[in-house]
Amino acid sequence: MSKALQVYDKIEEKVVDIPEDEVESVQNTRRVYFGIQKKVFEASTVGTVANISVRSFITGLLRYGKWEVEHSLKQNPKHGEFPERIWEIIENKIIDIAEDITNSEDDRAAIAKFKKPYKQLSDAEKETLEEDLDDRYTLDAIAYCLICKALDLWTPKFWRLDEVAAKIAEVEKAEYEKEKAIAEKDKAKAEKRVPVGS
Repeated sequence: MSKALQVYDKIEEKVVDIPEDEVESVQNTRRVYFGIQKKVFEASTVGTVANISVRSFITGLLRYGKWEVEHSLKQNPKHGEFPERIWEIIENKIIDIAEDITNSEDDRAAIAKFKKPYKQLSDAEKETLEEDLDDRYTLDAIAYCLICKALDLWTPKFWRLDEVAAKIAEVEKAEYEKEKAIAEKDKAKAEKRVPVGS
């Protein structure tokens, strides 16, 4: 980037200069993101040699991310069993929350259709409602929320990541347009210099 970037910071509630190291970090994040996006598209395109579903691709990506984080945690001997201790504390809480959300969504659907909570439905009503209930969709939404929170925790100054990325894209587009205009101008000059009939 040829000049300093400025974005509005929600936490500081003002426009701030983005340091070069943050700009570089966001640029690297964008490179990885667009590289992965391209690979997901290639892997999920019908007719490719390895037609990989988006779900499988994301699962593989998350497994790799988990391994990388776990590997970095284990680099510090003092943190040997740290992730396992933390997991013991939160595992049951996450399972309880997922169950509460699923039950809440079941109740929401039951109330919308039968005007009473899921547990008060007859077997026939539950069977009718099963077509409307999609636990996998609910679990996907829970996973999405957890991934968003993991992204926030893992990303320094995450609250302005999108704004900085958008500003970088804006600057890159302006630089591209400028280079394109110069190239077209040079091409027009070169065409003027070519003698007629050659």
